[in-house]
Amino acid sequence: MTRLTFSLLLVLFYSILLAGCFSEESISLEIPDGWENDGVYWWRTGSDTTDVFRNLETLSSMGIEIGSGLEPFSQRSRESDRAARRRLVTHVKDSLIPLFRNQPDVVDSLFERFVVPKMSNARIEGDVRPVIKTFKLEGYRTIARFFREPYSLTKMGRDIPVPIPDSLRDKSIVGRVFMQVYISDEGDPFAIKKLNGVHPVLDRIAVRAMTQMKWQPAYVLKGGKAIPIESWARFKVDFASIL
Repeated sequence: MTRLTFSLLLVLFYSILLAGCFSEESISLEIPDGWENDGVYWWRTGSDTTDVFRNLETLSSMGIEIGSGLEPFSQRSRESDRAARRRLVTHVKDSLIPLFRNQPDVVDSLFERFVVPKMSNARIEGDVRPVIKTFKLEGYRTIARFFREPYSLTKMGRDIPVPIPDSLRDKSIVGRVFMQVYISDEGDPFAIKKLNGVHPVLDRIAVRAMTQMKWQPAYVLKGGKAIPIESWARFKVDFASIL
């Protein structure tokens, strides 16, 4: 082995060794500048957080009208036709929860204005599940003419580093971190709520990375013009896919 070859191998060895040590130490868990957090909630410093951490789990928690269970509508003698139709409307709304979560008030207003009238002659006897499916699709198509949900312009792991500490990688501690993010009308994350996590360190890494995301903001059509609006989105970081 020549001296040059030995030297190159020695350099390579120390490079790998240092890279391993550095990769663990270089992962920052500090709160980014301009942000604050309490472990579960993250928000931009000085911002009004009155309604940004809204509970978007169900129609009821969003403040949207809800109905009773999905029993056969053939029992119409026990309730008025109007009550039965409002219950059908609620079931269709419930099938559209992912869309409602983006902007409950805006989506509900559009649904009531443009979709509900189309349901006025719906058949509400017997098994109404096919009817619900039909108006679910109709609801998506109709609302999409006036409202578009936000979507991410950056990708975790590609545009934004999501490092996994070697100590956790070696133990195969991975999983998905689910978050709810409030997005400004300029497409910037404004407030982040962790919904479910896998490990305190990975959770913090995921939410910290979320603060760097860039979004195409939601918009509503007014007077033929698309107006950007604030909205919510749900996002997950799958550490298993990053390994």
